[in-house]
Amino acid sequence: MLRACLFVVALCCALIARAQTEPLTAYTVPVFPWTYPNQPDRGVSPEILQFLFRSANIPIKLETLPYVRVINGLRDGSNVAAVLIPDAERDGFASRLCQIGQIRSGIVYKRKRFASLEPKQLSNLIIGVPRGTRALDKLSKQNATLYPLESVEQGLKMLVADRLDASFVSQPGSVSALEKAGLDVQDYPWLEIEVQPVVIYISQRSPLMADHAALARLKAACEGPAQAKMAALLQQYR
Repeated sequence: MLRACLFVVALCCALIARAQTEPLTAYTVPVFPWTYPNQPDRGVSPEILQFLFRSANIPIKLETLPYVRVINGLRDGSNVAAVLIPDAERDGFASRLCQIGQIRSGIVYKRKRFASLEPKQLSNLIIGVPRGTRALDKLSKQNATLYPLESVEQGLKMLVADRLDASFVSQPGSVSALEKAGLDVQDYPWLEIEVQPVVIYISQRSPLMADHAALARLKAACEGPAQAKMAALLQQYR
């Protein structure tokens, strides 16, 4: 009987040790250049998450999913971490590890249609915004119509086709996004709407939340070497 009990204990210990070596999954949103839609390991978000978790000696694998599924993953625990603009709703099911930078949220528009635009002129315009983002929430208070997009690329295509008056592009990212779409920045000016913090969120339902030592390593890395890494990434992915 004692031998059987010892065997069960040893088996449980082995299973726990194996579970601890299994990589956790983090989702990133396909907003170029924060994440390359078809390359989940490339872009600001996946590269800072890889750096952060590698610094804390925690195995991680990455997947790229739409905004809504990234948020839902944080809510149900299937997504261990995400790089997001913080808000009160997300604070209800995910914990802020640290602020890792800033995002300048804005729009691009076609100069042929508008010689120039100011925020106060956006009322009654149709503006493309990726689903799930909170980057341009304030525009809804200005009577602008926010059109839900699946990606930044979709918004730029609709803008070129005159199906939108303007579309979301962030900085860093606006120059890269326009170049990738084959558009000239002179023909598609960028208008800043607001500057917001970017934080690393950890899902409160993730198994990581029970590992206080691992969380402490992550926090130390996030507040230390990851800051310089993030600055370099923001410069690289302009």
